[in-house]
Amino acid sequence: MARAETQKTSSERGPLLALFVLFADSAAAAELFRMVRWHGGVFCPDCGLNNVAKYCRYQNHLQRYTCKDCKMTFNDKTGTVLHYRHISIGNWMAALWLFLCGPLNGTSIRFISQATGRAYKTTYYMIRNIMKKIRDLPEKPLKGTNETDEAYVKAGSKGVALDTNGEDRTVPSRRGLPHGPGRSTFEKNRPMVTIYFQRATEDEQDVTIMDVPRDGKTLADMVQERIEPGSTVMTDEHTAYKSLKERGYYHHAVNHGEGEYASGERNEIHTNNCECRIGLSKWWLKKHRGVSKWYLAYYVKSFQFVHNHRHYGLNGRFVVTLAMVLDRFEGRQA
Repeated sequence: MARAETQKTSSERGPLLALFVLFADSAAAAELFRMVRWHGGVFCPDCGLNNVAKYCRYQNHLQRYTCKDCKMTFNDKTGTVLHYRHISIGNWMAALWLFLCGPLNGTSIRFISQATGRAYKTTYYMIRNIMKKIRDLPEKPLKGTNETDEAYVKAGSKGVALDTNGEDRTVPSRRGLPHGPGRSTFEKNRPMVTIYFQRATEDEQDVTIMDVPRDGKTLADMVQERIEPGSTVMTDEHTAYKSLKERGYYHHAVNHGEGEYASGERNEIHTNNCECRIGLSKWWLKKHRGVSKWYLAYYVKSFQFVHNHRHYGLNGRFVVTLAMVLDRFEGRQA
């Protein structure tokens, strides 16, 4: 067993080493960036047409273009998260890989800052732009057999001064003390995180969706937004889920209050996958030494992305991540 694990680790060192060699080569990194960014052809980010021509070089290894229709000039970074960012392509790719494609248990921004040799503040805003892009990716409704659950994550007002950020910081940090009486809420520095899990089938891998709701909707309303009617939904005994059958779902529940965690002929009725994901997400969040509740959704969605793409190989995961962050699939072409 140990020998097999050693062989697997050694077989992954080749692609991993090749990736870091690519990050260090500015020309090679720019070429990969260009291949992924303009997959299917170069188009104008302003008018969306592909009637463009090369104009000149940009920052040594990048290309500048001109649109023959709207006369706009643009380069390989225009319209991406690197637009107007004075960061080398290789350095940015290394940070992207470390944050979303490296260890599945997470990498702190402090470590990424040290590994790439950039200031922490610069690295933080670079990673936050990536997280914002991941948070805004479109998500398909789940179907088939699903589980849903909710949990509460400790997240305060880290990095936010009083009466700033458009909100009032009314609750100070409690620094590990027990939270106040009553249910945990966003205002009490323990926001609710909802988890929706679609079980794997013979044709599809499992899918996890996580949200940090703040709109006051009921749990049943949230399920209706995330899971297609007619699907099977498994929950705990919370009364907020009781209307799911009336909404067109096949609803099954387990009673955690009575010590029941699985039921059915084959113990197939449970929410163990949701509980597993929230446990993994909390371990992933620990790497960041405290997360602001204002940006908790950024981190939760980033964990969701990492977990949903864990089935890809090392190189495949990086190329897919790079394509999604660069909006490769949103380009309009004539």
